Amino acid sequence: MSELVALAVQPRSTTGTKAAKKTRAAGMIPGIVYGHKQDPVSVSVPAKELDHAIRVQHARTFEITLNGKKETVLIRELQWCHLGKEMYHIDLWRVDAAERVKVTVPVELRGAPKTTGGGVLEQPLHLLHIECFALKIPEAFRVDIEGLTLGHPIHVRDLALPEGVKVLDPAEAVVVQLKLPGQEEATEPAADAAEPEVLTAKKPKDGEAEEK
Repeated sequence: MSELVALAVQPRSTTGTKAAKKTRAAGMIPGIVYGHKQDPVSVSVPAKELDHAIRVQHARTFEITLNGKKETVLIRELQWCHLGKEMYHIDLWRVDAAERVKVTVPVELRGAPKTTGGGVLEQPLHLLHIECFALKIPEAFRVDIEGLTLGHPIHVRDLALPEGVKVLDPAEAVVVQLKLPGQEEATEPAADAAEPEVLTAKKPKDGEAEEK
């Protein structure tokens, strides 16, 4: 599960392109904290600390102290520079332990088929749309494919889910399969649920649009 990691944040009194550049030059990432019908707050986050939390600890939820008050937040959006090397801006959404959220979680394959029958490995589904408690977001769904055989794909309905996790993708959607070369592509059913709130909901405007 995604860990709840302590993250240092500092309120920002200035916004806009120039202020954002100065923030990044100082080793900080400009961001915003919002949600739960509270006023949005512009913040800055230590770049190295955030990078370690994401890459090493695989954190998506954090405990922050803002204006003397401890809050739990979830990464709603993390923007990168055009080269994809440096973090550019972060949106943090206030949550609580009893709250269920909609997020996407990567699907990771483990092992290799013992026999392919001449088929080529294909993974139509790389991300799962799920609903779960904010503090119990799975790091990833790991799928063992050693027993995968031609003509017997692994579907969403075949996945073992952690307690409290609901998958929003169609049960019949193919996660991974062995397909003969030249075989017609399988049509993946469209999800019957709305896109995850964590990825699609718009943040409140506070001048950050200039920074992007």
